[in-house]
Amino acid sequence: MKKAWLSALLALTVAGVGSTAALGEGALRVFLGTETISSDMPASKADSVEALVNKLGGFVDYDSRTGKLQVVKPNVNIIVIEGIQQTRNKNIVFSNPVKGYSDKNVPRTFNVFVEVDEAPVAKDLRMQLVLIGPDGKEVSKGKEWKYSTQNANSFYFSEPFVSTKLEAYGNYKVQVQMKSEKFNSYVVVGENTFTVGR
Repeated sequence: MKKAWLSALLALTVAGVGSTAALGEGALRVFLGTETISSDMPASKADSVEALVNKLGGFVDYDSRTGKLQVVKPNVNIIVIEGIQQTRNKNIVFSNPVKGYSDKNVPRTFNVFVEVDEAPVAKDLRMQLVLIGPDGKEVSKGKEWKYSTQNANSFYFSEPFVSTKLEAYGNYKVQVQMKSEKFNSYVVVGENTFTVGR
Protein backbone atom coordinates (compact mmCIF):
# COMPACT_ATOMS: atom_id res chain seq x y z
CA MET A 1 0.00 0.00 0.00
CA LYS A 2 2.80 2.41 0.92
CA LYS A 3 4.53 1.78 -2.44
CA ALA A 4 1.29 2.52 -4.36
CA TRP A 5 0.80 5.75 -2.35
CA LEU A 6 4.38 6.89 -3.07
CA SER A 7 3.93 6.10 -6.78
CA ALA A 8 0.70 8.13 -6.88
CA LEU A 9 2.39 11.00 -5.02
CA LEU A 10 5.32 10.97 -7.46
CA ALA A 11 2.92 10.95 -10.43
CA LEU A 12 1.06 13.98 -8.99
CA THR A 13 4.33 15.84 -8.42
CA VAL A 14 5.60 15.13 -11.94
CA ALA A 15 2.25 16.17 -13.42
CA GLY A 16 2.64 19.55 -11.70
CA VAL A 17 -0.20 19.11 -9.24
CA GLY A 18 2.17 18.75 -6.32
CA SER A 19 1.96 16.81 -3.09
CA THR A 20 -0.28 19.37 -1.41
CA ALA A 21 -3.20 18.26 -3.62
CA ALA A 22 -3.05 14.76 -2.13
CA LEU A 23 -2.51 15.79 1.50
CA GLY A 24 -4.42 19.07 1.65
CA GLU A 25 -3.62 22.30 -0.03
CA GLY A 26 -0.40 24.11 0.80
CA ALA A 27 -0.16 27.70 2.00
CA LEU A 28 0.82 30.53 -0.30
CA ARG A 29 3.22 33.03 1.25
CA VAL A 30 2.98 36.46 -0.40
CA PHE A 31 5.85 38.96 -0.08
CA LEU A 32 6.27 42.58 -1.18
CA GLY A 33 9.98 43.28 -0.88
CA THR A 34 10.98 41.69 2.42
CA GLU A 35 7.59 42.26 4.04
CA THR A 36 5.19 39.33 4.35
CA ILE A 37 1.73 40.30 3.07
CA SER A 38 -0.03 36.98 3.65
CA SER A 39 0.97 33.53 4.80
CA ASP A 40 -2.32 31.67 5.07
CA MET A 41 -3.72 31.91 1.55
CA PRO A 42 -4.36 28.61 -0.29
CA ALA A 43 -1.84 27.81 -3.04
CA SER A 44 -4.65 27.44 -5.59
CA LYS A 45 -5.10 31.24 -5.42
CA ALA A 46 -1.68 31.91 -7.03
CA ASP A 47 -3.17 32.54 -10.50
CA SER A 48 -5.85 34.86 -9.08
CA VAL A 49 -3.25 36.80 -7.09
CA GLU A 50 -1.07 37.11 -10.21
CA ALA A 51 -3.99 38.44 -12.28
CA LEU A 52 -4.81 40.99 -9.57
CA VAL A 53 -1.18 42.11 -9.19
CA ASN A 54 -0.86 42.48 -13.01
CA LYS A 55 -3.98 44.70 -13.06
CA LEU A 56 -2.43 46.82 -10.29
CA GLY A 57 0.76 47.31 -12.33
CA GLY A 58 3.04 44.70 -10.83
CA PHE A 59 4.56 41.30 -11.53
CA VAL A 60 4.52 38.01 -9.65
CA ASP A 61 7.48 35.68 -9.19
CA TYR A 62 5.95 32.43 -7.90
CA ASP A 63 7.88 29.37 -6.74
CA SER A 64 5.29 26.58 -6.50
CA ARG A 65 7.79 24.28 -4.78
CA THR A 66 8.20 26.57 -1.74
CA GLY A 67 4.85 28.37 -2.00
CA LYS A 68 6.62 31.75 -2.04
CA LEU A 69 4.98 34.41 -4.20
CA GLN A 70 7.06 37.59 -4.56
CA VAL A 71 5.26 40.74 -5.75
CA VAL A 72 7.49 43.05 -7.84
CA LYS A 73 5.98 46.53 -8.19
CA PRO A 74 8.00 49.08 -10.18
CA ASN A 75 7.60 52.73 -9.24
CA VAL A 76 6.77 54.58 -12.48
CA ASN A 77 6.27 58.33 -12.98
CA ILE A 78 4.95 59.68 -16.30
CA ILE A 79 4.79 63.30 -17.46
CA VAL A 80 3.10 64.32 -20.71
CA ILE A 81 4.63 67.61 -21.89
CA GLU A 82 4.98 69.73 -24.99
CA GLY A 83 8.77 69.47 -25.10
CA ILE A 84 11.94 68.16 -23.47
CA GLN A 85 15.44 69.54 -23.85
CA GLN A 86 18.76 68.55 -22.37
CA THR A 87 21.28 71.33 -21.69
CA ARG A 88 25.04 71.02 -22.12
CA ASN A 89 25.52 70.25 -18.44
CA LYS A 90 22.99 67.36 -18.76
CA ASN A 91 20.09 69.12 -17.03
CA ILE A 92 16.70 68.15 -18.41
CA VAL A 93 14.28 71.00 -19.08
CA PHE A 94 10.54 70.35 -19.48
CA SER A 95 8.16 72.75 -21.16
CA ASN A 96 4.39 73.04 -20.64
CA PRO A 97 2.70 69.99 -19.14
CA VAL A 98 -0.17 68.81 -21.34
CA LYS A 99 -3.49 68.74 -19.50
CA GLY A 100 -5.57 68.63 -22.64
CA TYR A 101 -6.47 70.04 -26.02
CA SER A 102 -9.70 71.81 -26.95
CA ASP A 103 -10.17 70.45 -30.50
CA LYS A 104 -10.13 66.96 -31.96
CA ASN A 105 -8.85 65.91 -35.43
CA VAL A 106 -5.81 68.17 -35.16
CA PRO A 107 -2.37 66.49 -35.43
CA ARG A 108 -0.64 66.99 -32.06
CA THR A 109 2.98 66.58 -31.11
CA PHE A 110 3.79 65.94 -27.47
CA ASN A 111 6.50 64.22 -25.44
CA VAL A 112 6.29 61.64 -22.71
CA PHE A 113 8.93 61.49 -19.99
CA VAL A 114 9.08 58.26 -17.96
CA GLU A 115 11.06 57.67 -14.77
CA VAL A 116 11.29 54.11 -13.43
CA ASP A 117 12.52 53.09 -9.99
CA GLU A 118 12.57 49.57 -8.51
CA ALA A 119 12.24 47.89 -11.91
CA PRO A 120 12.39 44.08 -11.96
CA VAL A 121 15.95 42.77 -12.19
CA ALA A 122 16.35 41.46 -15.74
CA LYS A 123 18.89 41.03 -18.53
CA ASP A 124 16.29 42.07 -21.07
CA LEU A 125 13.64 44.39 -19.67
CA ARG A 126 11.37 45.75 -22.40
CA MET A 127 9.12 48.78 -22.24
CA GLN A 128 6.81 50.57 -24.61
CA LEU A 129 4.47 53.56 -24.53
CA VAL A 130 0.93 53.08 -25.80
CA LEU A 131 -1.64 55.83 -26.38
CA ILE A 132 -5.19 54.63 -25.67
CA GLY A 133 -8.22 56.57 -26.91
CA PRO A 134 -11.46 57.32 -25.03
CA ASP A 135 -13.02 54.19 -26.59
CA GLY A 136 -10.31 51.98 -25.03
CA LYS A 137 -8.62 51.24 -28.36
CA GLU A 138 -4.96 51.78 -29.19
CA VAL A 139 -4.32 55.05 -31.06
CA SER A 140 -0.53 54.88 -31.31
CA LYS A 141 2.39 52.85 -29.96
CA GLY A 142 5.96 53.98 -29.39
CA LYS A 143 9.10 51.98 -29.99
CA GLU A 144 10.15 49.11 -27.74
CA TRP A 145 12.84 50.21 -25.28
CA LYS A 146 15.34 47.64 -23.95
CA TYR A 147 17.24 47.81 -20.68
CA SER A 148 19.43 45.60 -18.54
CA THR A 149 18.57 46.17 -14.90
CA GLN A 150 21.05 43.70 -13.41
CA ASN A 151 23.32 46.47 -12.09
CA ALA A 152 20.85 49.35 -11.69
CA ASN A 153 17.08 49.18 -11.60
CA SER A 154 16.37 52.92 -11.93
CA PHE A 155 16.38 54.78 -15.24
CA TYR A 156 14.46 57.28 -17.34
CA PHE A 157 13.63 57.82 -20.99
CA SER A 158 11.52 60.11 -23.13
CA GLU A 159 9.70 59.57 -26.37
CA PRO A 160 7.84 61.96 -28.68
CA PHE A 161 4.46 61.32 -30.25
CA VAL A 162 4.74 63.28 -33.50
CA SER A 163 1.69 64.56 -35.44
CA THR A 164 -0.64 62.21 -33.59
CA LYS A 165 -4.26 62.64 -34.65
CA LEU A 166 -6.64 62.64 -31.72
CA GLU A 167 -9.95 61.84 -33.43
CA ALA A 168 -12.40 61.76 -30.50
CA TYR A 169 -13.37 63.90 -27.54
CA GLY A 170 -12.69 62.42 -24.13
CA ASN A 171 -9.84 61.15 -21.95
CA TYR A 172 -6.72 59.68 -23.55
CA LYS A 173 -4.32 57.46 -21.58
CA VAL A 174 -0.58 57.21 -22.09
CA GLN A 175 0.36 53.79 -20.71
CA VAL A 176 3.80 52.45 -19.87
CA GLN A 177 3.91 48.70 -20.52
CA MET A 178 6.73 46.46 -19.31
CA LYS A 179 7.85 42.83 -19.65
CA SER A 180 11.06 40.81 -19.32
CA GLU A 181 12.46 37.36 -19.98
CA LYS A 182 10.91 36.26 -16.67
CA PHE A 183 7.55 37.99 -17.23
CA ASN A 184 6.46 37.22 -20.81
CA SER A 185 3.35 39.38 -21.15
CA TYR A 186 3.28 43.15 -21.21
CA VAL A 187 1.81 44.64 -18.04
CA VAL A 188 0.64 48.26 -17.68
CA VAL A 189 2.91 49.57 -14.91
CA GLY A 190 1.80 53.20 -15.07
CA GLU A 191 -0.33 55.68 -16.96
CA ASN A 192 -1.15 59.36 -17.26
CA THR A 193 -4.16 61.00 -18.87
CA PHE A 194 -5.09 64.12 -20.78
CA THR A 195 -8.39 65.33 -22.19
CA VAL A 196 -9.49 66.36 -25.66
CA GLY A 197 -12.52 68.63 -25.49
CA ARG A 198 -13.86 71.31 -23.25
